[in-house]
Amino acid sequence: MTAQNAPTDEEIVAVVREFITRLSGHPDIEDDWPLISGGVLDSIAAVQMVDFVERTFHVEVTDEDLELLNFDSVRGLAALVTRRVAA
Repeated sequence: MTAQNAPTDEEIVAVVREFITRLSGHPDIEDDWPLISGGVLDSIAAVQMVDFVERTFHVEVTDEDLELLNFDSVRGLAALVTRRVAA
């Protein structure tokens, strides 16, 4: 992905929020809700999030990225995507 066609931070958040909303079944997900630690999503959903990020944004999620902070909220997942797209 080149800088010319890289999504904006706002676009990333919107796409991630839409995915998390579908995955969780909660239409009113807030960007800072604790998704995994709060029991909204489980570990299977975390695997689905990794797959979603890699396929949607054409980035690799590394072992170092597999931290709760990166997957526990819409904002955390969007920040991970932003970092990986910029890498």
